[in-house]
Amino acid sequence: MRNQSRIAALLVIATAACQTCTASSWSASLSGERAAVAAGSTGRARDQDAAKTHVGLTVWDGVYTAEQADRGKALYGQSCASCHAGDLRGDGTAPSLIEDEFSFQWGDTTVAELFEQIRKLMPSDRPNSLPRQSYADIVAFILQSNKLPSGEKPLDPDADALAGILITMKRR
Repeated sequence: MRNQSRIAALLVIATAACQTCTASSWSASLSGERAAVAAGSTGRARDQDAAKTHVGLTVWDGVYTAEQADRGKALYGQSCASCHAGDLRGDGTAPSLIEDEFSFQWGDTTVAELFEQIRKLMPSDRPNSLPRQSYADIVAFILQSNKLPSGEKPLDPDADALAGILITMKRR
């Protein structure tokens, strides 16, 4: 019963997403999901299984630097906080980017999936308007805000590099 309530609450949050999100960005996202199903993909579970077999690192391996997360914090304040709130907990319409909601949405996916979703849809009033490095810096800030450790090398905005990093909220 508790899980059903949690799932229902998360569905409401995901549906509301962001007051300023455009219908076209959401319909494009949904169209992509439908196309993947039509092409024979069994969805996220299959993609997660495939990701796990190709992943060399996890977010526990220090995949970003503290300096990068600092840059990401500033960028987040400029481009994201108006919907997702300064503390990343969301504003009631935009989803939280930390703790249980982050873990539920992004656990066992790759950093590439998180990065691409943010890049394609955010900021909601001008998707894909930031340089790839800026999106990488914002992702670094999100990882830091989820108490994941920093490291010696910055998070690389290259899609292949990001695909090699698994998001898991527990050390493995």
